[in-house]
Amino acid sequence: MNKLYGRGNIGRILRIATLAEDSPTMLNVTATGAGKVLINIGDADVIIGYDRSDVLAATAVNYFTFLAGTQYVFDVSQGIGFLSQNTSLWFSSPIGSSSLEIWIADDR
Repeated sequence: MNKLYGRGNIGRILRIATLAEDSPTMLNVTATGAGKVLINIGDADVIIGYDRSDVLAATAVNYFTFLAGTQYVFDVSQGIGFLSQNTSLWFSSPIGSSSLEIWIADDR
């Protein structure tokens, strides 16, 4: 039975209760198989990048912004692609502190 839809483990959950302002944090959000990545953002925007300098206020240039109070859902598979298959991602809150919850629901 597929673990994603049946009983057993369905990935892993990462949670940062307080993501301090301009304090980049690296997280391993790799997905090893097909599934979904769900991301909840707290009270302030969170930016994401592939390198620490991408999300540090003094050097931030290449980043994606997750808006405060929103939830994002990414489909991941060989046909669609992976958010971060071989590397960790950096997260930072550029204006105030926020929280961050990530559920990697894959068929590991």
